[in-house]
Amino acid sequence: MLNILVALFYLSAVLGHPLGYPVLAVENKQGVEKIFYMSELKEKEGIESLKENVAKIDILAPQFYGVSAKLKLTGGLDNKLKTIIKEKNIKVMPLVANYAFRQDIMHNLLVSNKAQNEIITALVAEGKKENYIGWQFDFENINYLDKDLYSAFVEKTAELLHKNNLILSVAAVSRSVDFEDTDIYKNWSGAFDYARLAKAVDFISLMTYDDPNSTGPVASVPFVTDVLNYVKDKIPAEKLSFGIPLYNWGWCADTSKKVTASGTYDGLLYIKSNYNCKEGFDSALGSAWLSYFWENKEYKVWHQDKQTFEGKLDIVNQNNFRGFSAWVLGVEDPQIWSTLSKTAK
Repeated sequence: MLNILVALFYLSAVLGHPLGYPVLAVENKQGVEKIFYMSELKEKEGIESLKENVAKIDILAPQFYGVSAKLKLTGGLDNKLKTIIKEKNIKVMPLVANYAFRQDIMHNLLVSNKAQNEIITALVAEGKKENYIGWQFDFENINYLDKDLYSAFVEKTAELLHKNNLILSVAAVSRSVDFEDTDIYKNWSGAFDYARLAKAVDFISLMTYDDPNSTGPVASVPFVTDVLNYVKDKIPAEKLSFGIPLYNWGWCADTSKKVTASGTYDGLLYIKSNYNCKEGFDSALGSAWLSYFWENKEYKVWHQDKQTFEGKLDIVNQNNFRGFSAWVLGVEDPQIWSTLSKTAK
């Protein structure tokens, strides 16, 4: 999940196609599908952003459902959010995750046909009841040895959801190798058989963020390029929703220790207001940065400003991807919305 110079990336984008996906002579007339996630932890801020920017959102994907330790579907949207969704006629595709991303829950679910059937039945019933367009599996921390079991579960779910006019997508942790002897691979990225999953689901939201080897941006262009080069013959472009982080990472520059893992735009404004800051944009990494001193130590925040966001949109457009999936409403730089066109409702 590492390197390539972004200068070469952009040069190849001009002279030819950087990732091997087919270049179309004309623009995709259907446009880019814009998915924005919402989290219960940032629901208040997310709702405010949703109300202000709803015209530029194609699908809202709230992470409000889960599979419990008893292997039952739990959760749901609160009435305030439901009211806004109904008033604004918003397409909703909720996420369903294993509670606290517990690995034992996933393994127990994957070895129990009875539990799987009950979950799928519950997804169909809840989807119809709440008028969702479908669901996205956000199951994470799955042991790589359960890869085939997970793929089979996805295939079974997709078949039954499709029969009930509901879509199924999968949020997949990204990687750029077939195998590596690391915790990230064995417990996070290794469980996703991209090619097999892509055949079963409507699309994959590829989490092209949280570079595990970074001491800088959440998802540099070199990191993203390596991931996309790896999946280019596994996930068709029309089934790839490109993951875009909206949050920031902060580091102590003296020790390379991460001090902020999910920084917000409001947090960035606080730093700007209270410290003497330097700012810039790293073209090789494709990310904005801000640095400041506190107690004689230098700190650096890599953040997702408009220019950083536009760079990610360029990747989506250059490769004719289905669209993007952005995490998470309520933490973003408000300037990003000026880069997006309104959605036809």
